[in-house]
Amino acid sequence: MDSQKDRKAAILAATLSSLWTDTEPAVRERVTAIALADADAISDIFYAVLLDRPDSNTFLNHTLVQERLRPSLARWIGALFTASTDEAIAAVLEQNYQVGLIHARINIPLTLVNAGMRIIKKELSARLLAANLSRAQTAAAILFVGELLDTVLDNMHEAYLGDLLGNVRHQQSLKMFMSGPNLALEGERLKSSLFDWLRNTVVSFYAHDDSNRANPPGIESSDFGLWLNHKAELTFGRVTELDRIRERTDRIGAKVSAAVEGGWITPAFVKELNNDVTEIAYLLGTVIGKAMEIEGGRDPLTRLLTRRFMPAIFQREVSISLRHGKPFAVLLMDADHFKTINDTLGHQAGDSVLTDMAELLHAHVRAGDFVFRYGGEEFLLLLTEMDEASLRMKSERLRRMVEEHPFHGAGDGLRVTASIGAALHDGHPDYEHTVRRADAALYEAKRQGRNRVVIG
Repeated sequence: MDSQKDRKAAILAATLSSLWTDTEPAVRERVTAIALADADAISDIFYAVLLDRPDSNTFLNHTLVQERLRPSLARWIGALFTASTDEAIAAVLEQNYQVGLIHARINIPLTLVNAGMRIIKKELSARLLAANLSRAQTAAAILFVGELLDTVLDNMHEAYLGDLLGNVRHQQSLKMFMSGPNLALEGERLKSSLFDWLRNTVVSFYAHDDSNRANPPGIESSDFGLWLNHKAELTFGRVTELDRIRERTDRIGAKVSAAVEGGWITPAFVKELNNDVTEIAYLLGTVIGKAMEIEGGRDPLTRLLTRRFMPAIFQREVSISLRHGKPFAVLLMDADHFKTINDTLGHQAGDSVLTDMAELLHAHVRAGDFVFRYGGEEFLLLLTEMDEASLRMKSERLRRMVEEHPFHGAGDGLRVTASIGAALHDGHPDYEHTVRRADAALYEAKRQGRNRVVIG
């Protein structure tokens, strides 16, 4: 893959080099001077236009533009139109390739990328038309700008499409992973959660004072509801049974709210509610039964999700967070002094610690959360619908749970501690931004002495 990337980069570099060589020096110098002088103004116009487009609202806001994106674009324009040497051209192409990867990672539509490049081309061309150049030089300058921008756009698209195709493959693998044999156990857990919700709801109907209104738990915030909103489609794709489950779940939530509001909770209503929940459990069993034969892509040691599934999952969670205002959290956990365990007790003991820790984590997260083997002795948890207080409480509970757990598979009750760094999604469209903040928090937890939680 890298050699293919290098070959294509070499072709693009040769194109840019020829473009600089074949263009009249006076024309190049004038284009460069205008680009450098007007980079800030062009950047302002670029984002003013895009901020008015409905399809860019998800990715842009005024604070983000003013603090980071506008100055970055101005610097990019300056670098692009001064890159006349082989070294500078190579640096520009690599930067553009990384920009293309970021566009793919945050799922910016190609149409929006193309629209942005057209704005830059239009603004530079307008300034060249107003410059004191001959007709031939003006035409040459506009052609130079067009060829240069089209070439770097090809460079961005190369990265974008490559990452996009890889992500599609990972989404297919992810679906296979989520539909493995453990799904049967997960299905029973979800059904149990659903009937727990029903029981708690019925209790709330009849166990409150006459002066107070019943306050049943929301089905959407139950373990089953979180799974339905965050994991179900990743597991099964868009299937009819899932649409029916979602439709009936929404209907149940509306019926319970209406019954509480109207005060008409009766035994007949409770029986109807029980029938609705039983029907959802039946549909869930049906869709799980259809998916039971598919499996693939698990981490061979811990059986957790692997890093290659992160783009598909995180892009969806970013979209949910931005759309509904319910942020997710990233929690990075690292087993402390793990090398010492390997060196003194052997790698088999180390593997046993990791498998025990993976089972521990998976057993103590909600059905809508995700647990990844992030690498080595490091685990990543994506915790859906979190706030800072809940994140602190959950992180500390997991840290204490590891500290108190006897890892019998690695000897006679070996004690292991873990450092945790966590961060709440702050609205940034690139999920790596949140992961990096959690990683920095993990580094700080280790620096402070390990076996502690730091929130980024």
